[in-house]
Amino acid sequence: MHYAKNPSSLEGSATLLYTARAASMKAAGADIISLTAGQPDFKTPRAAIQAAKDAMDQGKTLYTPSMGIAELRQAVAQRWSGVHEQEFSVENTMVSCGAKHSIANMLEVVVSPGDKVLLPKPYWVSYPQMVRRLGGISVYPDSGEMLITGDDIRKAHASGVKGMIFNSPCNPSGLVNTAEMIADVAAAVRETGIWVISDDIYEDLYYGHGRVPHILNADPGLRDQVALITGVSKTYAMTGWRIGFAIANPDWIRIAGRIQAHSTSNPCSISQYAALAVVKGEAEAEREKMYGAFKRRRDLICGLLEKVPGIEFKRPQGAFYVYPRIVTDKPINTEEFCIALLEKGGLGTIPGSAFGNEGYIRLSFAASDDDIAEAVKRLKSFLERGDFK
Repeated sequence: MHYAKNPSSLEGSATLLYTARAASMKAAGADIISLTAGQPDFKTPRAAIQAAKDAMDQGKTLYTPSMGIAELRQAVAQRWSGVHEQEFSVENTMVSCGAKHSIANMLEVVVSPGDKVLLPKPYWVSYPQMVRRLGGISVYPDSGEMLITGDDIRKAHASGVKGMIFNSPCNPSGLVNTAEMIADVAAAVRETGIWVISDDIYEDLYYGHGRVPHILNADPGLRDQVALITGVSKTYAMTGWRIGFAIANPDWIRIAGRIQAHSTSNPCSISQYAALAVVKGEAEAEREKMYGAFKRRRDLICGLLEKVPGIEFKRPQGAFYVYPRIVTDKPINTEEFCIALLEKGGLGTIPGSAFGNEGYIRLSFAASDDDIAEAVKRLKSFLERGDFK
């Protein structure tokens, strides 16, 4: 039987693979600490749970409009109008089955076979696979920096790049573009005219002052060529509810809506009402509590890692990841390193090769204080023993 070339060439999600492997070993009785998780380790806020129950009791369990219920789209428009000091309307918004689905929809509208797309490196594992699925070509900055800069955009555009995916705070590094960097990125976007999909799913997990720097705040006039992607997964511990949002110019949204109408029909009705509750601000106390815990855990894991010989890292300013480099005399295969660390050291991590970087590993601090402390202890012991050499 013949299978289509592009989907057949897609790679599986390494983050899900290593998370599942660690969970399987733990379920089988092995002593495993896992820092693989890409999701908050908190319960979904009570307001979301109650809204979902109410929706079911009221019979709101049938098809919804394909682009999402009007109340949620309006709430999204209102909330992010305030965030970006813009006037977004319902026509600028669309609800999808998670932020990943939102990105896939928006990419499909603008990427034709052969189009070059600039991606950050390290990148979230799904970015290059999404581009490949559409027949696009992923291009990476040649500067070697972990965050895309204005000059990266200018050089990429000169080589034929038509658009980019931007991610700050970044998964996997937790790094954030400074306001000065963002201003230059915005200037480069204006100069080149490229389209931008800004993956803002970690925007509420920023440990600096005020709101995280953003392209549209640096240059509001770019709104027609920038699509914002966000959702409730990371901010409100609602990863399994699968609700994400796209905010963009009406034409981009309208075409993406057609794609969604012919694929999923609509996002889950019950999940939409749960998301509506938190977007309207009914879970802010729990959101702030989760944020405070992540900020404290960031300080905890960084303080412990600073005492571990054989690694170096930049302190994350957002998300819930730290991305240390393993310092060795010769290059290492981080996939083999992480497998050995799991099997011999009892610690689950994600290899940097999954994100396009050999020599690094991703540690999630979406875990308890005790697990974080024990995980760093196991990493230190594993490095001292040299089990990976």
